[in-house]
Amino acid sequence: MTQPIRKTLCSSTLQDTTSKSPPALREFVNAKFSKLEQFFDRINQVYIVLKVEKVTQIADANLHVNGGEIHASAEGQDMYAAIDGLIDKLARQLTKHKDKLKQH
Repeated sequence: MTQPIRKTLCSSTLQDTTSKSPPALREFVNAKFSKLEQFFDRINQVYIVLKVEKVTQIADANLHVNGGEIHASAEGQDMYAAIDGLIDKLARQLTKHKDKLKQH
């Protein structure tokens, strides 16, 4: 099930391969991903995949940004923990990417 996430600056898609996730989870994803814009404001497109493999919850994301593409994946005991871990990884990568662009 693919449902678009509406954001102001970029095109985003959430693919939820789990059984129907609650609307609160979608709102959580929207809130967390909107905070990434404070690290790098030139995010063009976001593709998020949420999936469950046995007991492990997995969150993957691909970000198309000016100057490249960023990918991260995180696992957790619940989906909220996996998303938090994913956001932490993406924030670090976006900060590094922004610093690289400033140096050139």
